[in-house]
Amino acid sequence: MRPVAPRHLVILAGLVSLTLTALTVWAVARQGQALRERELSDLASAAATSAAQREAALATDLQRALDAAARARQFGGADELDAWAASQRLWLLACLRTAGGAWTVYPRTPLEPAWSAPQAAVATAPAAEGRDLPGTLEYFRRLAGSPDPLTRAGALLASAACEQQLGHPLAAARIFADAAQYLRATPGLTRYAFRAELSRIDSLVAAGDQDRARDAFAGFVDGLSADHPGRLGPVELAELQRQAVALSLTDGDPPAVSLRVLGQRAARRQAIADAVVPLLQGQPARGDRPPDAIEHLTTTIAGEAVVAAVRPIADDADLALVAPLADLLAYYRKPGRPDAPWRVRAAQAASDQPVLARLGPAFGGAVLEPTPATAARLQATARRHLRVVLATAAGTAGAWALVIWLLVRVVARQRELVHLQRRFVADISHELKTPLALIRLLAETLAEGRVRDADRAQAYHQTITREAERLTVLLDNILDFSRIESGAKRYALAPCDAAAVARQAWALFEPQFAADGFDARLEIADHLPTLRADAQALHQVLVNLLQNAHRYAGDGKYVRLSLARDGHLVVITVEDRGVGMTRAELARIGDSFFRADSTRVRQTRGTGLGLAIVSHIVTAHYGKIEVHSRPGAGSKFTVWLPCELAEEAARRGAR
Repeated sequence: MRPVAPRHLVILAGLVSLTLTALTVWAVARQGQALRERELSDLASAAATSAAQREAALATDLQRALDAAARARQFGGADELDAWAASQRLWLLACLRTAGGAWTVYPRTPLEPAWSAPQAAVATAPAAEGRDLPGTLEYFRRLAGSPDPLTRAGALLASAACEQQLGHPLAAARIFADAAQYLRATPGLTRYAFRAELSRIDSLVAAGDQDRARDAFAGFVDGLSADHPGRLGPVELAELQRQAVALSLTDGDPPAVSLRVLGQRAARRQAIADAVVPLLQGQPARGDRPPDAIEHLTTTIAGEAVVAAVRPIADDADLALVAPLADLLAYYRKPGRPDAPWRVRAAQAASDQPVLARLGPAFGGAVLEPTPATAARLQATARRHLRVVLATAAGTAGAWALVIWLLVRVVARQRELVHLQRRFVADISHELKTPLALIRLLAETLAEGRVRDADRAQAYHQTITREAERLTVLLDNILDFSRIESGAKRYALAPCDAAAVARQAWALFEPQFAADGFDARLEIADHLPTLRADAQALHQVLVNLLQNAHRYAGDGKYVRLSLARDGHLVVITVEDRGVGMTRAELARIGDSFFRADSTRVRQTRGTGLGLAIVSHIVTAHYGKIEVHSRPGAGSKFTVWLPCELAEEAARRGAR
């Protein structure tokens, strides 16, 4: 059988494997990319929904807040608008522009502008003129019971001032405390309580009561910390720092720590106000715009984004609500989702993360992007997909490499079989040709009567008989191998005398051993058990082994056949001191048509079927064969065949 272009077949298989591997890797990679894109798309869809919800909530709250601010100004004027601005927790500042074009910032700070309520209260009481200081104090005490809030507040502050002038700082401190409490409880006058608290603390310091002054200052600062973050300004902060110095507060004291926080808030408020007012002044008047039209402005102050929402609240007034973008985003964080898979980033900030959704101008154009945890999860997913792709590529390439390797092995084996079969044909032709030529020559010589010597004629007849038997053995081997390959070989198991079979095989080769000068030894132990075996097959085993020992004896000229008993086994040994075999050749004993490539073996006749047949026969008789050999040191074949258990083994095989 001749292989059809094996090299082209291997190349074609390699190209097909590379193509299929590339297609498989591409498909897996494309599927992984599609899964990542789908995951990112779902995340972006959820982020867009969240962004829309935030924008809708902010738009609704803005309209409500601006409407409330418009009502406060309409019904209460600037003081009511100031009180409304101070009540807002989301909006840091409210800026009002009236017909004059100037912008006023709310909530107003307590010390700017100055309050003239005490002077107004005194001016409304002319009966106090010309009185002495105690009389004036008494007058203001009576006036402190007035139902008018402004008059009452002014009278309380005037009474405290009189007590200070009379040298009663503790009494003044008590009255200032009452005035501060009253002012905090009176709408529109709350911010003026700051003046009363300052005066109270100064009075306690003047009285030398440092402990009470410290306690009052600590309570005052704590109250301011809970107040609106846009209420204090630089002037108020300077007064507080002055009192902290007067009270000898250290940096580690709690009031001093709270004062630093208030200072940061005041600086932030002032910086935002200083930046937003010029921005608003650059905008055209909006009185002629639709009343519900809101314009959003964004600016950056010290790296912090600030958003202003401007809308007309009257025909002659515009109002802007101002808040840091971070406060807006924190306020409108989706409830119940502190672990949302996205975070908000200002539009001006740089980032390498993909944008999931964009918030509108109300949020300063901020964007939603994956959180570090989400980005890490997406990267982990991408790495996992990459590992899958690489594993798929490696597995597919490995599988195809195995297929190609097997194909190469099959092609190589096919070529080797073709080579062995060709050599077998040549060897078998030589094996048949040589004895047939000798038989023909001797037969013709005898037939023509050219041999007159009776002994010589007898020798010719013996040679013809021996060569005919050798041809018979050769043909039997070929036929047996054919039956073995087709599975049709059957063995007639019956009681068999191994010693008798061994003597018959030995007798076949003994003349040749003697003629060639061999040291031939036959060793058969006494009382060998009867085997249950095919006598003809056993005879074939011994003949093949003895024939190999004779053929490959080399210069050793030694052969030994021994039979012995080892427990339940009969041990048959055929040993020679011939050319021997290498490890590679030993590994291939039993292969069909195999013969060693050494020059000595190639010069010796043979078919390469003998040991293959021996191995099959021994296995079929539930036996075992072992070979020990070294190059130049000969070979030793050992066969173990079961004796008493042979019949039982045969029954198991039949079942």
